[in-house]
Amino acid sequence: MKRLLLALALVALFTAPALADRSMAGGYCNLIAPTTANPGELVTFEFYVFNGSPDTEWTADVIFTFPACFEVTGGYYNDGGLGWTFNFSGIGTNVASFLDGDAGYGEIYDGDGGLFYVEVLLGADCECGPVTIHWFQQGDIWGSAPHFVEGDLPFTVCGTPTEDATWSSVKSLY
Repeated sequence: MKRLLLALALVALFTAPALADRSMAGGYCNLIAPTTANPGELVTFEFYVFNGSPDTEWTADVIFTFPACFEVTGGYYNDGGLGWTFNFSGIGTNVASFLDGDAGYGEIYDGDGGLFYVEVLLGADCECGPVTIHWFQQGDIWGSAPHFVEGDLPFTVCGTPTEDATWSSVKSLY
């Protein structure tokens, strides 16, 4: 009996660290384009969302929260043929939600990613300067906690466009 208890204790000791690493950790979101826009403009944001879960927890929901002066006018995604089923909501608000559309099993498998597009109208009352876009990726609660990853992406309202210039053209200014 003592040997059995000792064996069980050793198994628990060696598997506990592996279980502690299981989660939605490793998932991320990148803003592909645009990096700037002006008040009054209608723009389409392109995001790349990746599920990096080490324990087969699939992404069920992807949510983007824009500054209050932004208004969501539409949204869609490109799964590259993987067969995702997301329901989009948020038109008329500043929150774009892509919610699991097939009974909670999740859509983005661990190790996969895809593109999300959100059409947004920047309000005339948007102040110029740096802002953040918050992203949230919710898992299907299959793996270990935490069952979500989130973060903030930088964006600039009223960005200054730049022109290509040569060193000669810059020197001629002086």
